[in-house]
This record gives sequence, C-alpha cells and structure tokens, in this order.
Amino acid sequence: MFSRSLLKFCVKPWNLVKFSRNMSESLFTQSLNPITGKNEWVAQVDDYDYHQEVARAAFADMLHDSERNQKYYAALKKEIAKLHADGKEAHVLDIGTGTGILSMMAVKSGADSVTACEAFMPMAICAEKIMKENKMWDKIKLIKKRSTDIILGEDMDKKANVLVTEVFDTELIGEGAIGIFNHAHKHLLTDDCVVIPSLSRVYAQVAETPQTASWDKPKMFASLDGDVLLQTPKEILECKGEAGVHDIQLSQLNTGQCNFISEPIQIFEFDFMSKTPILENRTNIAKFQAKTHGTPFSIFFWWDLNMDVEGEIVLSCAPYWAHPDFPELSKLASKDKPVQNVIPWRDHWMQAIYYIPKPQMVNPGDELVLTSNHDEYSFWFDVGKTELSENIKRYTCNCSFHIANCRSRIGQLNQSLRNKKYLRIFEEEITKSSVVLSLSDGSLLGLSTAKMAKEVICLEAHRFSRECLESYVKSNKLENVKIIKSLDEVENFEKITHVVAEPYFTTSIVPWDSFYFGTLLNQIKGKLNEKVTILPKTARLFAVPVEFLDLHKIRTPLGICEGFDLRIFDKFIDTASELADQVVEAQPLWEYPCKALGEVVEVLQVNFDEFEGILERSGVVDIQ
Repeated sequence: MFSRSLLKFCVKPWNLVKFSRNMSESLFTQSLNPITGKNEWVAQVDDYDYHQEVARAAFADMLHDSERNQKYYAALKKEIAKLHADGKEAHVLDIGTGTGILSMMAVKSGADSVTACEAFMPMAICAEKIMKENKMWDKIKLIKKRSTDIILGEDMDKKANVLVTEVFDTELIGEGAIGIFNHAHKHLLTDDCVVIPSLSRVYAQVAETPQTASWDKPKMFASLDGDVLLQTPKEILECKGEAGVHDIQLSQLNTGQCNFISEPIQIFEFDFMSKTPILENRTNIAKFQAKTHGTPFSIFFWWDLNMDVEGEIVLSCAPYWAHPDFPELSKLASKDKPVQNVIPWRDHWMQAIYYIPKPQMVNPGDELVLTSNHDEYSFWFDVGKTELSENIKRYTCNCSFHIANCRSRIGQLNQSLRNKKYLRIFEEEITKSSVVLSLSDGSLLGLSTAKMAKEVICLEAHRFSRECLESYVKSNKLENVKIIKSLDEVENFEKITHVVAEPYFTTSIVPWDSFYFGTLLNQIKGKLNEKVTILPKTARLFAVPVEFLDLHKIRTPLGICEGFDLRIFDKFIDTASELADQVVEAQPLWEYPCKALGEVVEVLQVNFDEFEGILERSGVVDIQ
C-alpha cells in the first residue's frame, strides 16, 4: 500500500523574505539579487541581526547526535561517581554550555555544584530558560561570558575539579580548543581535575581518488578529436594550493575508486588532562611504506575522543572503513541504510581532506614520509620520499586559481562529461569566422573557444578570476582573446556572432542564481545583431520529493533529548530561522543519501533568448 499526498510548490528564482510586521518596526538590509546582479534594499524585522545570528548557530544536528550525547552523559556519571567513591566532591565547569544540556547532565549525575559559561548571548539567554523549564536553575550557575574572561573569586567561587566541554569542530582545534584548555588549567581548574573528554587522537590516511584529485587543480582541455584546446599554466600546476580544511562526509566517497596509499596513521595526541600546556605548534614525522602504486593527492583526516580518564568510552569520527565499531555495526546494513551509513551520522564533526602540495608518483613498498603540522587552529600536511630538512610553513595559493575557485567549482571545471557536451555544441556552432562573447565567471569553457573562433571576448569582473584567465591566455599564446571587466568595454556588439555561457557566476549559490546570464543578455540585447547565436538557449529546473536518511536532522525539532526538555530551544531556533533564513538551502546532495518519494517534475523552463527576469510558477507534486 502507498499513502498518497500532494506537495504544493511555488517557484520564484529570487525570493525576498516577507514579513507581516509593520514597516515602522523594520530595518533595511542590503542584499545582492544574484539574477539582476544588483544590490537591493530588503525590509527585515528590527531584530533581524539577532535572529540571523541565532539561526546560523546550527546547534540542532549536534544535539541529534545521540552517540555524542550518551557518551558525554556516561562519562559524567562515571567520573562523578569515582570522585564520590574517593570521598571527594564534584565541582563541574561546563565551558560553552550551549543549551545547557551537559550542565543538566552533570546535575543528574550527582555533581555537588555546576558552573556553566556561554559567551554567545542569544544562546546564553536560551540556556537560562531551558534550565528553568527543567527545574535546574537553582542548581546551575550560568556565567554569560567567555571562559577566558572568567575571574576566579568574582565569577567562580573556587576552582572546578571536573571540566566538561565540547569546543571542537571538524578540524578538532578550529574553535580555539588549545587556548581554551590551556587557560582553564591555568586559571579555573584544580591540579587533580578530571576533564571530559580526557584525550583526543588525530589520524591521517594518504590516498588517491579521481574525485578528490579533481577538486585540487584544473585538467587540460581537449577537443572531441583529442586536440589540445587549453594547457594548464605552469604557475597553476606548480602552485601548492590552499592548505585549508575541506570538510566532507568521507563515507560517501566511492571507496571502489579509492586507492589507499597508507593505512590510517595516528599523527597527534592531545592530552586535555595534562597540566602541561598543549603546544600550539607541532610537527610530526611518520614514515611508512606505500601499500600500492599511485599518486597520493590527498590526506583523509579525522579524530576520536576518550570521553573518560581510562579511555573505556571512545567516540570516533572515522569514516566507516576505519571506524572501530564498523565490524559490529555493519550487521545493521539494509536496503534503506547502506553499509557506509551504519556508523553514527554527524554533520558538525565530519571528516576532512587536505591536499598534498606537490604529489609524486609512488610504487608499492616505497619508503614515504608523512609530515603533519598544526598551529593553534589548523593542520597542514606534505608527503614525500625524503624527510624534509626543515618544517614546512603553512602554504597559500600564489596562482590566484585556488582563491578564485572553491573546491566544488574546481570539480565542476574538471567534469569531463559535462565539458564534452558543451564542446560538442561549440564545435558544431562556432567557426573560424566567429566572434564569441563569453559571459561566465572564470569559465575555461568560454576560453576554450579561442581555438575554434576568430576572436573571443571574455567578461571577467572579478580580479582573481581575471588573473587566472590572463595566465591561461599567456601560457597558451591565445592572441585572439580579449578579457574585459565590463560590457562597456565591448567596442562593437554587431560583430559578435555567438554569446556563450556555462552559465556560472561567483554569486551563484543555488542553480537558478546563474540565470544572471539572462540579465546580462537583456543588457546587450538591443546592441547585438539579429542573427547572433545564444548558447545555451534554455534552462530547466527539476524537483523531486525525497526522504533523507540523516540530513533532515539539521532542521528537525529536538523535543525531549536524553530526558531533558529542549522544546524552548526548538521554538527559539524555529523563530529565528523563519525570520532570517531562506526557504531553500544549498547542499552537496551526493554527501547525503535519500530516497525519492515521487516522480521527477519539471518546475520551470527559462528561454535565455527571451529572458523575462521575473519568473514564477505554481503546481503540485504527487508524493507516493
């Protein structure tokens, strides 16, 4: 049996948030309309900034992480009981309390006193209400400031002998955990204090995959016959790229295409219990033998936590193939829950990828060196056949390409099937007498027409994208290419025979933002000759209703969480989100499994030859 329902939709490619409040109570914010390319004044409620800050806090999916919640709770119960068994009181400090759930867990676990601090004022106010709702306001002292600003004897009566905190991100230390722990040990904690979690281990795995390699550097462009259209400039190939973290759901990679050059390697350990300050800058050298032949483009990265002192309660953020609980959890795999999704899901602590500055081909058995570095907030890596004589400094892009393009955009530029479809049309339509105007940001496809056409004009308003295209022009000796900052620089629109686009613009977040191509066409439509060819001619938007395996948790209300009533938090976030968030949110859907609940529906078609600017359509989707 199928239950049937109807999903109504209304498509407006550019949505402005509308409010029913009196305009005298509103403020105006400047917002870029990606379709017109213009800044527009948008009416917002008077406390819009407050609600936007709350909506962006993204606490919800963290609190849906039942493994995280339960292991924090279990560690608190265990360590407080041990203190009491030894005849000691348990005075708990909760740094970054958020909703206050860890503080309330401490109370329920028998703590003699609990002090919580929260510097994010909207969240601190919410935590206060939640504590009152759960009848714990008289048992928890809430300090509305950063832990590093707490003054002993003024904010806290005495030092705590139990610290519980969750100040971690995908990179573990990106939220300032090193400084927070060091300060707490020096100023707020006793010498014999217990810390939950007590320790963290950081892991790296050297790997080669076509997918991750495509997110780092652009490939050569070739025609359908194999002739070279664009060679990647030397300065881009030799650039070390950006050392920044690329957080990702590693378990969703196609492991059949993953070539693991190494086993997982523990590279660092962070002892949160130690009274010796955690060093802000460290380097670790790990020597290993290559498992297989390949080119190690990537470092896969994750960490785990010892929640208790003995390390009996462990929380791992590893991808499924390296997760300690996977052998047992794999038995739960089913049609609705594929094997790579049986481990606990979390979107707040994902895994990460780092890219090797200059990868070298290796053979099985080669002696390799993994050099791992961290400062107070981040990590960076290198892999080579010899140990480096000096510590490598954190590297940054010097070719402009990695600054101009995000990882997903680099991947898009490297999609061979997509590029071939464009090139097939270009080769059919463009001749040696053609004059081409390219209207996309950082478009190598537009630039690739230089070998087909008489002249190519590339509109490139953005500095770093323009520098990239200029390096391609110089490296490939494209004398028939002119790069302009504005359409006002086009001297003769009549001579243009083809206007091409991907379309892609740096302001694009959701796909229809790229309809800005139509706006640009409207600006020059009266100047172009009647026979000009527009490519692409049309665009269509499709939709399908789905049920996510896990992604819905980022917006799902919590209700009762581990026995605590968090409905105040639900209302708090829901109100803020309704006022500050758009109804459509961009997500890399390949990372978030789902199943379709209906047929694919075409919801909108756009004709760029006759672009109307404002488009709207309403309809119904049948859900089965």
